[in-house]
Amino acid sequence: MTRDGNGRLGPAFFFVRFMLRKPLFCCIIYVMSLIGGFETMRNIVVVEAVSTGYNYIEDIYRRGYNPVEVQSKDDSPDLRECRKAGKNNRYRDIETIVETEDYQETLEKVRALDPVIVVPGAENGVALATHLAEDLGLPGNPVANLPFMTDKGSMHEALRKAGIRYIKGKIVKTPEEALAFCNENGFTSAVVKPVVSAASVGVFLCDNLEEVQEAVTKVEGMTTYFGHENANALVQERIRGTEYKVNIISSNGFHRLSSIFRYAKKQTAEGGNIYDCMESINRLEPGHTDLVDYAFKVADAIGFKYGEIHGEFMVDEKGPVLIEVNCRPMGGSMPGELLDQVMGQHETDSILDAFLDPEKFRRDALKPYRPKRKYALKFIMVPKDTDAEAHPLWEIARQLRSTYKVQASSEYANHVYHKTRDLDTAGGSIFMIHDDESVVMEDLHLLQFVEKDYFQLIINDGTSRRWFKEDGEAKIDYQAIIKRHGACGSILIAKDDDKGIEGSQVVTPDTLDDAHKGFEYCIIGYQKSLIERNEVDLLRLMFGTMDKVREGGKVIIPESVYKYLSYGKRGAELLLYIKRFLIEPPKPGNCGDVVGANEKI
Repeated sequence: MTRDGNGRLGPAFFFVRFMLRKPLFCCIIYVMSLIGGFETMRNIVVVEAVSTGYNYIEDIYRRGYNPVEVQSKDDSPDLRECRKAGKNNRYRDIETIVETEDYQETLEKVRALDPVIVVPGAENGVALATHLAEDLGLPGNPVANLPFMTDKGSMHEALRKAGIRYIKGKIVKTPEEALAFCNENGFTSAVVKPVVSAASVGVFLCDNLEEVQEAVTKVEGMTTYFGHENANALVQERIRGTEYKVNIISSNGFHRLSSIFRYAKKQTAEGGNIYDCMESINRLEPGHTDLVDYAFKVADAIGFKYGEIHGEFMVDEKGPVLIEVNCRPMGGSMPGELLDQVMGQHETDSILDAFLDPEKFRRDALKPYRPKRKYALKFIMVPKDTDAEAHPLWEIARQLRSTYKVQASSEYANHVYHKTRDLDTAGGSIFMIHDDESVVMEDLHLLQFVEKDYFQLIINDGTSRRWFKEDGEAKIDYQAIIKRHGACGSILIAKDDDKGIEGSQVVTPDTLDDAHKGFEYCIIGYQKSLIERNEVDLLRLMFGTMDKVREGGKVIIPESVYKYLSYGKRGAELLLYIKRFLIEPPKPGNCGDVVGANEKI
């Protein structure tokens, strides 16, 4: 609306309103729009713009198109959480059409948009996007090939018919059928999973035939990730090896490697298969060319033409074999900006090239595979149901050199975490990226170490220090500590009160910021200040105090202080270790003090 300098409606507004009342003027505008007199943004439809598929929204805008989301009629608690997270990741809201029970009604709504292409953003969008694209006469994959793209049994049948390695399996309705199939093929162990699902929901690794029968009963009685009731289960030969994710993108059947990742998973006591971590493959190792070549053959075997295959593969002594294909962008809600820094491109943008600019897509396929930075993703494995009152993972992650993003509940959120059984019940995830591969791997291994042995520093339920509130505070003899460690020069003493100590600067939690970094020695004497804080604020105080020590300086934590930390003495050593301080070995007469040196490793 046009206004003059005083905020009043200007003459342009009244002129347009007057002209719009003239039929001839309106006709001229309509004709000009038909012949291109006015440019309008064409629509691109994304079915389920969630998980990593949320990147489509900005990619589409950058190309001068308008993104519209179609939300499938599938519904479940997991899907609702996924959609909520997907919307939180977006930079803006977009128009959304919700699929109805009447497919024709949904088709006509999409047809009215006159879309350029229709693409899936997540697993439960694959079937609907494929149907819409074919019915609208748009580029895409044949609907006839959908079973090979979504059904975990049919895709292996396609590989068998193509004459390439596949995993033997059978869809069964009873535990007895599963037992007969295993005995017939000589399997003493197997994998049991839903025929159609996602996020490792309902996947069981069975070490014996009794577990196979139990798993079939569980799968048949469960609801899938998409909210569908299972009527049967897929039993497959169990392949042991190293798991990889190979992402390839296709443009009218021309396949191009996008990225390769190596995964680590762990088997739970219940037979579940949960994600531990993944890392980018930045330099191909012997055997990786066979893996990529096999992935291309898989794409041909299932008749894949357009979009991305996020393929899961196992490599054993016989070579690569498909676990399953997922014909949409890889999951994990990975930001496009992060993937650009790692791979020099990101999947959703390259998929749009495959549809909209096939010549550029083919040119890019000729470029060498040269990831720019090392990347790893750590999934937090929750060992038991936990009623959390704090999420110190955030503060730990801030100390790591490679942390890019933390994806978890708020630091202070009261949240019930269930024991991790699949991808959606992970306690959070940390994205790590760095120019130096060793930095990423060091941070990854540190997180795995803390998660395994010091889980209260990842997700805290308030029990690790609860009893300390009943304990009395011991008096600290700072002059004795200074003497036994030979502390001299600039000394910082951080304690609960501001009573001065000769030869040092004293700070409290409230005045810590007044002390500038550069001290040769820091004696941490907090007691009451630790008792009163939750785990997140305690870590922030401890790490912030350690930051005041210059390179080559030392931090001293007396026993009367570290007894108030989670895990006591080991907890104090762990905090120094996380800060990359060197833990000093005990010296005669150190009276149990923990000492760390701020020296480069």
